[in-house]
Amino acid sequence: MTEAPPPPDGGAHRPHAPLSTDADGVRVEPARTGHRLFDLVLAGSAILISLVSLGVAVHLGHVQSRLVAANSWPFLRFTSTSSLSAENGTQVVSVGISNDGAGPALLKSIVVRYQGKPIRGFVELLQVCCGLRQGVTKADFDEMGVDEESSLIGVVRAREKVTMLTLRRKASNADLWQRFSAARGALTFQACYCSIVGDCWTSDLRTLDPKPVRSCRSDPNDYLELGSGMDGDYKLPVTESH
Repeated sequence: MTEAPPPPDGGAHRPHAPLSTDADGVRVEPARTGHRLFDLVLAGSAILISLVSLGVAVHLGHVQSRLVAANSWPFLRFTSTSSLSAENGTQVVSVGISNDGAGPALLKSIVVRYQGKPIRGFVELLQVCCGLRQGVTKADFDEMGVDEESSLIGVVRAREKVTMLTLRRKASNADLWQRFSAARGALTFQACYCSIVGDCWTSDLRTLDPKPVRSCRSDPNDYLELGSGMDGDYKLPVTESH
């Protein structure tokens, strides 16, 4: 009896064909070794590697987002200084806001209060805290010793200071200057500002931990440059005498 000739490949197991045909046409199938357990291990490993890669990508995206936020993080705080003028040695007191963060701050709202009373501008402040006379005009500012005043709401660049009020001591305003120097510590703030990437915070400008919020809105009591009813024209506020 004649034995059948061996197969051309010497009897070795043929690998699974990557292509197969059926009634729907030709299909590409995943390569298989012919060993079911080994095929399952390979498939599981591929899935695991894909999941790990996805996790790494998500983590790197989160880290990158935090780096962008950190590099654009603003931090506003209240500043108060007392010094001598370099020009003539005049005593000067100044209050304002500085941005000690890494990025610009979009200051959208700031309410300034003195002893709980909202103050709309520096003239009102000096009237409420320090006995500034009624009926002052812009022509009186130099006599008052007002050296500089700025609108606070707007963009505060990183490492920039925005001056709220600088008051020079003069013979004509010694009492006003002394009262303001003592009163500046009683100022309180309610500010809301955002970074350029849209993160927002509220702060009293003294805390090291501003509170994150979704957005900022203007407040009817927001501090202006001069005060209620006078920004944009030349009418100064008149507060009731106490």
